[in-house]
Amino acid sequence: MDGKLAIEIIFVVSGAAMLALILRRPYLYIRMGSRQVRLATYFLGALIGPALLLALGVLHYSQLLAGLQGYGEINPVSVLVLFLSLVFLSIFLDITGFFEYCARLALNLAGSSGRGLFFSLYITVSFLTIFTSNDIVILTFTPFIYYVSRQAGIDPLPYLVAEFFAANTWSMMLYIGNPTNILLASSFRLGFAPYFFRMALPTVAAGTVNLLLLYLLFRHRINRPLTPSHMPAASALTDRPGATLGVVLLAGCLVALSLAPTLDVDMWMISVGFALSLMLVLLVRDVLAAARSRFRGPFRLTTASALRRVPWGIVPFVLGMFIMVETLRVYGMTADLGALLSRISGDSAAVHVFAYGFSSAFSANLINNIPMSVAYVPMVGAVSAAHLHPALYATIAGSNLGANLTPLGALAGIMWMSMLTDRQAAVSFREFVGYGLLVTPVTLTVCLATLALTWTFL
Repeated sequence: MDGKLAIEIIFVVSGAAMLALILRRPYLYIRMGSRQVRLATYFLGALIGPALLLALGVLHYSQLLAGLQGYGEINPVSVLVLFLSLVFLSIFLDITGFFEYCARLALNLAGSSGRGLFFSLYITVSFLTIFTSNDIVILTFTPFIYYVSRQAGIDPLPYLVAEFFAANTWSMMLYIGNPTNILLASSFRLGFAPYFFRMALPTVAAGTVNLLLLYLLFRHRINRPLTPSHMPAASALTDRPGATLGVVLLAGCLVALSLAPTLDVDMWMISVGFALSLMLVLLVRDVLAAARSRFRGPFRLTTASALRRVPWGIVPFVLGMFIMVETLRVYGMTADLGALLSRISGDSAAVHVFAYGFSSAFSANLINNIPMSVAYVPMVGAVSAAHLHPALYATIAGSNLGANLTPLGALAGIMWMSMLTDRQAAVSFREFVGYGLLVTPVTLTVCLATLALTWTFL
């Protein structure tokens, strides 16, 4: 069998297996002694591909090792360490009740207005996503919005869709907002501050248009009055000192990341340093709590709770995707696509922006935005020096906004749909795509147009 044909078949098989697992069996439950451990299944499909490549002789084990080592400046281990350490900081904030505190503030601000709730939730989700991570915000806010909507006697769908689209739009603004940002930006050693300087205006433009379109789409469904909330926001904070500590450490981490190029320190080293500092403090608190529990009764280990919620499944998923993309590179398939985009783009920075932005958003919905980002690294790397950054930032935009086109664009989309199905509030694939097609192409076009203009005037 021709090598390229075999790779195409394996991609289809592994992709179908991954989707079937996620949609039909999103979790595996494994009994360990008296405890039952829940394990996300999405990474299993990603491992089927490398296994088939080796079994059929399409990929040699030395090429597999090369895939795990990364391509050029990109190193999968450093990407994972940077992402997981930032996620750990965000998860701890969630455990302290900080995210629910912010959500209650938004709810109380809305009063009895469904429209006010719509805008306050969108703004709150957008703000938190900028400084944490779109995945964490989506997975945290989705159940809260669902239950609050039910309690207030209103349709939860407009608020859930707005939350999801806001998180995947405003995640572009900072380096840390999305794993794909980290993956692509670190591949070309982009600094934290230059990244923000280039992506701030396109994100604001995209976020504004996104909010306007969502309001026009749902304006008749959010005009119903709601039962005012009487939940005091402060009562959501289960660990006030911990919340303060988490906010201070996250803010310090962001400042240090922005200074990383000046300090000549890799960003993953900074993020893991802050994460380990937090873990050390939590361990000391847990030890002291254990000592006091002899006299005051049982207690809950904060460190263990936070570590259990870290999405460890992303490790084999990302490594499996690196191997798959290395196969595409070895067989020249990414080079072929890159050459096609280069021919289309010619010598225009603006055309590079639109070509890479639209193609990456579309590709994210074929193979998910994380493997798409890995695949685009060598393609962007082959672009001429004059047009490398326009292509790179456009690909970052496509990796974020592409997640709002179909649920397949990002892992968060698939998990979001699974969470709603568990709560008997299922959103069908067709319904999601309907909203995505009405909002995302316009939002992406405005984002890319703004990005293209920055190369003309900035």
